[in-house]
Amino acid sequence: MISIEEAKERYRIKAEKNGINDNITTDNYRFSLNFNESQNKFLTLHLQNRGVDDVRYVQKFLVLDKKLSLKETKEDKYIFETPQDYFDLSSARAKAKKSNCQDLIELVEIQTENLNEILNNEFLKPSFKWREAPYTVNSDTLSIYTDGFQIKEVLLNYYRYPNQIKLQDPEDPESNFSDTSAIEWDDTSLDDIISIMVANYDMNQNNPR
Repeated sequence: MISIEEAKERYRIKAEKNGINDNITTDNYRFSLNFNESQNKFLTLHLQNRGVDDVRYVQKFLVLDKKLSLKETKEDKYIFETPQDYFDLSSARAKAKKSNCQDLIELVEIQTENLNEILNNEFLKPSFKWREAPYTVNSDTLSIYTDGFQIKEVLLNYYRYPNQIKLQDPEDPESNFSDTSAIEWDDTSLDDIISIMVANYDMNQNNPR
Protein backbone atom coordinates (compact mmCIF):
# COMPACT_ATOMS: atom_id res chain seq x y z
CA MET A 1 0.00 0.00 0.00
CA ILE A 2 1.32 3.46 -0.89
CA SER A 3 2.62 5.63 1.96
CA ILE A 4 1.29 9.10 2.78
CA GLU A 5 4.66 10.67 1.86
CA GLU A 6 4.56 8.97 -1.56
CA ALA A 7 1.01 10.21 -2.11
CA LYS A 8 2.05 13.73 -1.12
CA GLU A 9 4.91 13.67 -3.63
CA ARG A 10 2.60 12.42 -6.41
CA TYR A 11 0.19 15.21 -5.57
CA ARG A 12 2.95 17.82 -5.61
CA ILE A 13 4.25 16.66 -8.99
CA LYS A 14 0.75 16.64 -10.48
CA ALA A 15 -0.15 20.03 -9.00
CA GLU A 16 2.99 21.79 -10.25
CA LYS A 17 4.59 20.98 -13.57
CA ASN A 18 8.16 21.32 -12.30
CA GLY A 19 7.54 19.38 -9.13
CA ILE A 20 8.95 22.22 -7.01
CA ASN A 21 6.93 23.58 -4.10
CA ASP A 22 7.54 26.27 -1.51
CA ASN A 23 6.15 24.02 1.27
CA ILE A 24 3.55 26.62 2.19
CA THR A 25 0.54 25.56 0.15
CA THR A 26 1.30 21.87 0.63
CA ASP A 27 2.41 21.62 4.24
CA ASN A 28 1.30 18.45 5.96
CA TYR A 29 -1.72 20.10 7.53
CA ARG A 30 -3.10 21.45 4.22
CA PHE A 31 -2.29 18.19 2.46
CA SER A 32 -4.20 16.16 5.06
CA LEU A 33 -7.23 18.48 4.84
CA ASN A 34 -7.27 18.32 1.04
CA PHE A 35 -6.71 14.57 0.95
CA ASN A 36 -9.46 13.80 3.47
CA GLU A 37 -11.94 16.07 1.70
CA SER A 38 -11.08 14.57 -1.69
CA GLN A 39 -11.24 10.91 -0.65
CA ASN A 40 -14.59 11.51 1.05
CA LYS A 41 -15.84 13.19 -2.11
CA PHE A 42 -14.55 10.27 -4.22
CA LEU A 43 -16.40 7.78 -2.02
CA THR A 44 -19.56 9.89 -2.18
CA LEU A 45 -19.47 9.96 -5.99
CA HIS A 46 -19.27 6.18 -6.20
CA LEU A 47 -22.07 5.69 -3.70
CA GLN A 48 -24.30 8.17 -5.51
CA ASN A 49 -24.02 6.13 -8.70
CA ARG A 50 -24.30 2.87 -6.72
CA GLY A 51 -23.80 0.67 -9.80
CA VAL A 52 -22.12 -2.73 -9.57
CA ASP A 53 -18.83 -1.42 -10.94
CA ASP A 54 -18.89 1.65 -8.69
CA VAL A 55 -19.54 -0.36 -5.53
CA ARG A 56 -16.72 -2.75 -6.42
CA TYR A 57 -14.23 0.12 -6.08
CA VAL A 58 -15.37 0.89 -2.54
CA GLN A 59 -16.29 -2.61 -1.28
CA LYS A 60 -13.55 -2.54 1.38
CA PHE A 61 -15.47 0.20 3.19
CA LEU A 62 -18.68 -1.84 3.41
CA VAL A 63 -19.34 -3.14 6.94
CA LEU A 64 -21.87 -5.97 7.21
CA ASP A 65 -24.23 -6.89 10.05
CA LYS A 66 -23.14 -4.26 12.55
CA LYS A 67 -25.28 -4.70 15.67
CA LEU A 68 -26.54 -1.31 16.85
CA SER A 69 -26.93 -0.16 20.45
CA LEU A 70 -30.35 0.97 21.63
CA LYS A 71 -30.27 4.61 22.69
CA GLU A 72 -33.86 5.12 23.84
CA THR A 73 -37.48 4.15 23.30
CA LYS A 74 -40.30 6.63 22.72
CA GLU A 75 -43.86 5.32 22.47
CA ASP A 76 -43.95 3.80 18.97
CA LYS A 77 -40.29 4.47 18.14
CA TYR A 78 -37.04 2.65 18.86
CA ILE A 79 -33.91 4.79 18.49
CA PHE A 80 -30.54 3.15 17.83
CA GLU A 81 -27.12 4.79 17.62
CA THR A 82 -25.27 4.64 14.30
CA PRO A 83 -21.54 3.69 14.44
CA GLN A 84 -18.98 6.46 14.88
CA ASP A 85 -17.40 5.67 11.50
CA TYR A 86 -20.77 5.65 9.69
CA PHE A 87 -20.52 7.31 6.25
CA ASP A 88 -23.52 6.10 4.26
CA LEU A 89 -26.29 3.53 4.45
CA SER A 90 -26.42 0.25 2.57
CA SER A 91 -29.32 -1.62 4.18
CA ALA A 92 -30.75 -2.69 7.54
CA ARG A 93 -32.87 -5.41 9.06
CA ALA A 94 -34.24 -6.06 12.53
CA LYS A 95 -35.38 -8.80 14.84
CA ALA A 96 -38.83 -7.98 16.20
CA LYS A 97 -41.13 -9.53 18.76
CA LYS A 98 -44.87 -9.49 19.36
CA SER A 99 -46.42 -11.59 22.11
CA ASN A 100 -44.61 -14.94 21.93
CA CYS A 101 -43.63 -14.61 18.27
CA GLN A 102 -40.19 -13.38 17.20
CA ASP A 103 -38.93 -12.98 13.64
CA LEU A 104 -36.77 -10.89 11.30
CA ILE A 105 -38.55 -7.96 9.66
CA GLU A 106 -37.72 -5.80 6.67
CA LEU A 107 -36.81 -2.18 7.37
CA VAL A 108 -37.84 0.41 4.79
CA GLU A 109 -36.12 3.81 4.81
CA ILE A 110 -38.43 6.81 4.47
CA GLN A 111 -38.09 10.58 4.38
CA THR A 112 -39.16 12.41 7.53
CA GLU A 113 -41.36 14.64 5.35
CA ASN A 114 -43.49 11.59 4.53
CA LEU A 115 -43.56 10.17 8.06
CA ASN A 116 -47.09 11.13 9.11
CA GLU A 117 -48.56 10.05 5.79
CA ILE A 118 -46.89 6.64 6.01
CA LEU A 119 -47.78 6.03 9.66
CA ASN A 120 -51.42 6.71 8.87
CA ASN A 121 -51.52 4.67 5.68
CA GLU A 122 -53.05 1.22 6.20
CA PHE A 123 -50.77 -0.31 3.55
CA LEU A 124 -47.50 1.41 4.51
CA LYS A 125 -47.55 1.72 8.29
CA PRO A 126 -45.51 -0.65 10.52
CA SER A 127 -46.82 -4.19 10.53
CA PHE A 128 -45.51 -7.22 12.38
CA LYS A 129 -47.94 -9.35 10.39
CA TRP A 130 -46.30 -8.30 7.13
CA ARG A 131 -42.85 -8.23 8.74
CA GLU A 132 -41.92 -4.66 7.86
CA ALA A 133 -41.36 -1.30 9.53
CA PRO A 134 -40.33 2.17 8.30
CA TYR A 135 -37.23 3.91 9.63
CA THR A 136 -35.39 7.21 9.33
CA VAL A 137 -31.72 8.15 9.73
CA ASN A 138 -31.08 11.45 11.48
CA SER A 139 -28.83 13.03 14.13
CA ASP A 140 -26.46 10.03 14.18
CA THR A 141 -29.34 7.70 14.99
CA LEU A 142 -31.59 5.22 13.25
CA SER A 143 -35.23 5.48 14.33
CA ILE A 144 -37.57 2.53 13.73
CA TYR A 145 -41.34 3.04 13.96
CA THR A 146 -43.50 0.22 15.28
CA ASP A 147 -47.17 -0.52 15.94
CA GLY A 148 -47.47 -2.59 19.09
CA PHE A 149 -44.37 -4.74 18.62
CA GLN A 150 -40.84 -4.61 20.01
CA ILE A 151 -37.52 -4.22 18.23
CA LYS A 152 -35.06 -6.61 19.86
CA GLU A 153 -32.04 -6.18 17.57
CA VAL A 154 -30.90 -4.17 14.55
CA LEU A 155 -28.24 -5.27 12.06
CA LEU A 156 -26.88 -2.49 9.86
CA ASN A 157 -24.97 -2.77 6.59
CA TYR A 158 -23.17 0.51 6.02
CA TYR A 159 -20.21 2.22 4.39
CA ARG A 160 -17.63 3.51 6.83
CA TYR A 161 -15.39 6.55 6.47
CA PRO A 162 -12.03 5.91 4.82
CA ASN A 163 -9.11 6.25 7.21
CA GLN A 164 -8.67 10.00 7.73
CA ILE A 165 -5.11 11.35 7.66
CA LYS A 166 -4.10 13.07 10.90
CA LEU A 167 -1.00 14.81 12.26
CA GLN A 168 0.89 13.79 15.38
CA ASP A 169 0.65 17.40 16.55
CA PRO A 170 -2.48 19.14 15.17
CA GLU A 171 -1.05 22.52 16.24
CA ASP A 172 2.01 22.14 14.00
CA PRO A 173 1.22 22.31 10.25
CA GLU A 174 4.49 20.51 9.46
CA SER A 175 4.11 17.84 12.11
CA ASN A 176 4.71 14.27 11.00
CA PHE A 177 1.69 12.25 10.01
CA SER A 178 0.14 10.16 12.77
CA ASP A 179 1.23 6.53 12.99
CA THR A 180 -2.43 5.53 12.91
CA SER A 181 -2.91 7.23 9.53
CA ALA A 182 -2.75 5.04 6.46
CA ILE A 183 -4.03 5.30 2.90
CA GLU A 184 -6.46 2.49 2.09
CA TRP A 185 -6.99 3.09 -1.64
CA ASP A 186 -5.45 1.18 -4.52
CA ASP A 187 -3.33 2.98 -7.13
CA THR A 188 -6.18 3.50 -9.60
CA SER A 189 -8.48 5.09 -7.05
CA LEU A 190 -5.64 7.10 -5.55
CA ASP A 191 -4.85 8.67 -8.94
CA ASP A 192 -8.47 9.86 -9.17
CA ILE A 193 -8.37 11.20 -5.62
CA ILE A 194 -5.16 13.13 -6.35
CA SER A 195 -6.83 14.59 -9.46
CA ILE A 196 -9.67 15.82 -7.24
CA MET A 197 -7.07 17.30 -4.86
CA VAL A 198 -5.40 19.18 -7.71
CA ALA A 199 -8.77 20.50 -8.88
CA ASN A 200 -9.49 21.70 -5.34
CA TYR A 201 -6.08 23.39 -5.20
CA ASP A 202 -6.59 25.08 -8.57
CA MET A 203 -9.99 26.40 -7.56
CA ASN A 204 -8.63 27.78 -4.30
CA GLN A 205 -5.80 29.48 -6.19
CA ASN A 206 -8.07 30.70 -9.01
CA ASN A 207 -5.90 28.79 -11.44
CA PRO A 208 -7.45 28.83 -14.95
CA ARG A 209 -6.22 25.26 -15.45
